[in-house]
Amino acid sequence: MSLVGKDMDIELELLEKITNKFSEDQKVGSGGYGDVYRGVYNGEVIAVKKLHPLQGLDDKSFEREFRNLRGIDHENVVRLLGYCYALKMKFVTHNGELVRAKEMERVLCFEYMQGGSLDKHISDESCDLDWPTCYKIIKGTCEGLNHLHNARGKPIFHLDLKPANILLDQNKTPKIGDLGLSRLVTSSDTHKTETITGTQGYMPPEYMKEGFISMKFDVFSLGVIILKIMAGNIGYPRCYNLPHEEFVELVTNSWKERLQGRSGSSSQEINILRLKACLDIALRCVRDDRKKRPSVNDIVKELEQLESKIKEILLSSDQSKNLIGQQQIRSPADSNILAVDPTLELRFAFEPKKDISCCLQLTNLTEASIAFNIKTNRTKYYTEPSKGIMPPCSKRYVLVTLPAQEEVPPSNDMQCHDMFLVQSVHVSKELTSDDEITGDLFEEAMTEKVVDVVKLPIVYVARAQFTQ
Repeated sequence: MSLVGKDMDIELELLEKITNKFSEDQKVGSGGYGDVYRGVYNGEVIAVKKLHPLQGLDDKSFEREFRNLRGIDHENVVRLLGYCYALKMKFVTHNGELVRAKEMERVLCFEYMQGGSLDKHISDESCDLDWPTCYKIIKGTCEGLNHLHNARGKPIFHLDLKPANILLDQNKTPKIGDLGLSRLVTSSDTHKTETITGTQGYMPPEYMKEGFISMKFDVFSLGVIILKIMAGNIGYPRCYNLPHEEFVELVTNSWKERLQGRSGSSSQEINILRLKACLDIALRCVRDDRKKRPSVNDIVKELEQLESKIKEILLSSDQSKNLIGQQQIRSPADSNILAVDPTLELRFAFEPKKDISCCLQLTNLTEASIAFNIKTNRTKYYTEPSKGIMPPCSKRYVLVTLPAQEEVPPSNDMQCHDMFLVQSVHVSKELTSDDEITGDLFEEAMTEKVVDVVKLPIVYVARAQFTQ
């Protein structure tokens, strides 16, 4: 029996079987909207969320919500596997008599996150994770939220973003979860609701007072999450009582003590740059006036610019050569062992009904052998080669092809929102053949935090732009 049937629907009988009829022993969490159970199917662990009866959520809206969310595919958003929507008949006592009644079961199935939720790591004073991991979580959460807001034709507002809904995999990669009750809207304009629901402390003032909902709702929640990661549950409210600069200095000094002696001077400088940038972003996110908050797209671009600046620092530093050669890279952006050209984005000169190709140059900057692996939407783009071994101080070219597309993107929006990822890792000199590169190699390297990742947004450029 297959887990997911046509249109991603799942049989209730199968879900009851793999969760032992939703037993307490299988329960791994509970929330305001439902209980989450651990299930195992064909050796794969999945999360099964059985929703409570929800006021105002009728049959059609539940199905429409699921079908809107099932198309989301991003490394920082929990993957929705399927759903179950079933009607059961059961006997209940009514006015002293046994009668048959209808009971509706609504269940959502997600990938299982072995690292639990972020809130388990946030204490009163700070987060118990190291700074590179905290930064990875902050940056990944921003990128996941940006995908929800901007990757599709209609934005998806989460409306309940909080540490409990930021889930972590075994490598501490963050994934935004609990999307089953988010709101998909027709535009990015501000909307108004009469029903105020959410989590206290993460809802912005305009929503609490007047019921206004916009993209800036999630931005406010994001700011609170970042501040709690950096200053703790008790330390976070100080941002409202202290001047901006004083709060940033207070939190930065606290982290400096934790970072002391754990890295070289160059890494320390980079850590402080990231610390202050994240604090500044978070403080702008929690402004009372929603119009003064940045968009999440602006935040992602700001962090990308920061990483470009850091790369320049590393390349110009006397210690950059040693940093590049280190085996233990504390986070993907601490250095680049593999240079990728172009550096900012991957551009396709778009023409309808024609295959379009572009070329990347990879340069091994180190005196060691490097394995590389290309990750992108393989149903949409072809890469040749998609993986390989590069000897020390060598170059290699990768051809990327976009097969002929029938539909022409709108002329005013050629940004396709796809990403092109180049992973690289040091390997022993014994590895010489591209065929020796396997998925297990990079999975193990990710666990040990020794993988460098370069991300390139994919952009379509209209052919007509070349003649202007």
